[in-house]
Amino acid sequence: MIDVTQAPYNADPTGKVDATQVLRRALNDVTALILGAFGQTLMDMSQLPFSDGFDPRGVENRKKNGKLICIFPAVIPYVPVLYFPKGTYLISDTLCYEHNFLSNMGGGKLCTQIRFKGEDAASTVIRLQDAAPGFSDAEPKPMVQFLIGEGSNVAMSNYFEDLTLDCGNQNTSAVGLDFFCNNSGAVRNVNIRSGDGSGAAGLMLGHGNYSGVLLKNISVQGFDSGLHIDSSRGTMFVAAESFRLKDQRRESVFAGSPCISLRDFHCSGAPCAVTMGTVHGHLVMLDSVLEGKGPHAIQAGESSAYFSKLKIKGFDRVASLGEDLPFDLEECTFGDGKLLSAERVPGSMDRLPVESPPVYPEGEASRCEVDDFGAVSDGSVDASAAIQAALDSGAAEVHFGAGKYQLDTPVHVPSHVKRLAFHFCDLVTGPNLRDQKKAGIFVIDGEADDPLWIEDLFTWEQFCGDCITFVHACTRTLVIEDVHTQTMSLYRNDVPGGKVFLENAACTTGVIPGTLDHGRICMHFTGQQVWARQLNPERGHPMVINDGGTLWVMGFKTEDDATGFLTLNGGQTELLGGILNFGGDQHPAFDAQDSWLRASASSNSWEGQIFKNVVRDQHGDRVFEIKGDELPNRNYTGPRAKLFNLPLYASDAPPSSN
Repeated sequence: MIDVTQAPYNADPTGKVDATQVLRRALNDVTALILGAFGQTLMDMSQLPFSDGFDPRGVENRKKNGKLICIFPAVIPYVPVLYFPKGTYLISDTLCYEHNFLSNMGGGKLCTQIRFKGEDAASTVIRLQDAAPGFSDAEPKPMVQFLIGEGSNVAMSNYFEDLTLDCGNQNTSAVGLDFFCNNSGAVRNVNIRSGDGSGAAGLMLGHGNYSGVLLKNISVQGFDSGLHIDSSRGTMFVAAESFRLKDQRRESVFAGSPCISLRDFHCSGAPCAVTMGTVHGHLVMLDSVLEGKGPHAIQAGESSAYFSKLKIKGFDRVASLGEDLPFDLEECTFGDGKLLSAERVPGSMDRLPVESPPVYPEGEASRCEVDDFGAVSDGSVDASAAIQAALDSGAAEVHFGAGKYQLDTPVHVPSHVKRLAFHFCDLVTGPNLRDQKKAGIFVIDGEADDPLWIEDLFTWEQFCGDCITFVHACTRTLVIEDVHTQTMSLYRNDVPGGKVFLENAACTTGVIPGTLDHGRICMHFTGQQVWARQLNPERGHPMVINDGGTLWVMGFKTEDDATGFLTLNGGQTELLGGILNFGGDQHPAFDAQDSWLRASASSNSWEGQIFKNVVRDQHGDRVFEIKGDELPNRNYTGPRAKLFNLPLYASDAPPSSN
């Protein structure tokens, strides 16, 4: 981590000295690391002897007719976290990087690996001075901003955690946080408040093409809107859980054109709890309490929506569309500007039970660093033996350092290890391991009553092959949090049973887009209970398999022409909001074979590549299918005209269901 109160930044934590410029300098420095790595990639690519083909280090960069098409550094640098110790940090203008040329060759902004972390949200505050210049203009102006420009497709692994944002007084156009990421990223344990109640929004997502966003454990007090999610381009998806929204002046939540999943929201004091803003959008809202005083809790508009288990208090009516709905709302769906269903269909599959991931018991656990056992972190030397020695040392926590670690043989995680902390290091597969088809790299085979926490991993294109990052060879509970493997399958279990929690997990298998029948699977669960919040599987074939277990997912994105979720052998899968990004004619998006499915989702494509077959539900000789053109249209024009929303599909109830 970079402690912003230390040299060379020396940010004042007393709230008496304006820290805007030194914090901008820190942001410029961390984003300059990506710029430098991308510049090196352009130089390397320009010197390759061929005129057509992919960079031998991966598939994200290529030459075509002698011209470079580069979107991301072939070798990523280690980018440290910006750490804010307890205190108050006074600012007078927006905190953001200042590089005007932070773009790849497709125009996407390289605003990746931007990570803010406070010591704790209760006592670590970034405060905007009262009546700050520019914060009372017509346009919303953020205190903290992750993207300058319209959008990007390479803003991975961005985080904002354990901080309070105080927008001060007389800042009527202020936005606490303008967050952005692609595929993996999170805002967690954050308080956002307005001193006098004014301001445009507490937390805003308003740029194009964001996806893989997890928002969790957030409170917002004041502002016109507490949580404002939209995009003029109609972007992908957001998953949000455990919000407390209070005293908004217009609505607690503005839900625009993306696919949005909200769970455990408690809204109070606003004249409207939820505004559904555009015809393109799809909203899933679950297990929430909407309390206020106004004509209706939900301004439904023409969006598609699925609501389940809502308690409405104080409002005159539940929603602005359709017949009167009960204030204890068990289930309903909207689509094409009308109420589709006001209750659960009798005899259909019910929702799966939801569990939250266990919280790591911070304290005095013994820990070790893999570097202390001889692991070299430049990616050039096999560190497998050193990492195994650290795992076998008896320490409960095993920590990786800054840099890149090569593994050329599998390592085994014994039962006494409770935490694998990667600290956003990169990994490399050596030549021996890369050729071991379906081999596990980290094999979890030590049974234990305590869960194993695996956290903070961001790997790029040198971590590749037909291996599996984590092979679960026991029934120990597993928590995988903030893990992104760009070119490597993420997970498989060899022993049925046990629980798995995934929170903000992204995986791309490494194949060229459009390649079919390659056999790589992003995540394969057999006979397990799995709960996932923000799951981003790409280029698997299929992406995710649930074989005989239960799989609950809130917020997902699949990408490519292959089945997104395949459920087999009596498994039950529930998908509560997400995006099918691209598709085709050959494979159904959701395939349940002698199994059960509940799904609510949307499609996305920029080039007209859309799933023709959305649901295939087969029991014995009976096959039920849903086509994309049978579903509510998202009402885009041009090549995107056939995008659809799936408000809800539910199989018949399993035989054991009540």
